Amino acid sequence: MKGSSMKAFRRLCRVTVLRTLRDPVTVVFSLAFAPAFIIVMGLIFGNDPTPQFGGRGFLEANFTAFPGIVIAITSAIIVPVDMAAQRSAGVLRRFRATPLQPGPYLAADVVSRLTLTFASIAAMYAVVILGFDVRPASAGALVGALAATLLGLAAFLALGYLLASRFRATGAAQGVGNIVLYPLIFTSGAAVPMAVLPEGVRAVARFSPLTQLTYLCQGLWAGDGWGAHWGSAAVLLGFGIVCAALAARLGRFSSRNSKRSGRRGRGGR
Repeated sequence: MKGSSMKAFRRLCRVTVLRTLRDPVTVVFSLAFAPAFIIVMGLIFGNDPTPQFGGRGFLEANFTAFPGIVIAITSAIIVPVDMAAQRSAGVLRRFRATPLQPGPYLAADVVSRLTLTFASIAAMYAVVILGFDVRPASAGALVGALAATLLGLAAFLALGYLLASRFRATGAAQGVGNIVLYPLIFTSGAAVPMAVLPEGVRAVARFSPLTQLTYLCQGLWAGDGWGAHWGSAAVLLGFGIVCAALAARLGRFSSRNSKRSGRRGRGGR
């Protein structure tokens, strides 16, 4: 039984990946956006050493903040809008006519989105290393930075599904996503240097999970061990767990909520 369930789940993951790859807009933002983003930044700003960055180039000084920007955009905008669009198309509602509950489909959606987005960000790392000669401290530092990126992606995807669970209309999902996104980015040091922010804003921004993701990626890329940044890792882990728990508890994806919706639908006929 377990074997057949796993086989069915793998098939469902494949279906969700293929659904993503059939949508040109989703392909652009899920796969092409991250490497294209670093290429554009590299072509505009280059990586020539400058005194402004302590003798380092723009990309060398700032690259480790860019995966966090991609992750924030994916989680706060793309996930809620895409899930709202699936709701509008009646994708989850159709599961009531089959033995399959919405839960496994949503789990497959999470796995496929995590896989595709991480592959895109890994391509971003490859572009900055091979195309712009920005190097981590060591091969182990690269592995650590990728692991930190994966942790941050998982945590922020939980936020994305929490937002997705609360808003059914694509316009509402996008609007709320923007409200969440821009404060996260502009107070994380990813888009604006922390030094130029007011002291009060900096004091609050230090507790932002995106700030902690930026700190973690910077430290591991530079060759620090996880022990030097365990606080940042703990913040991301806790943030992801809380968001996932809230999405499961408060969301409208559960079979119980689906059954209620089904009863309301039958009552209105």
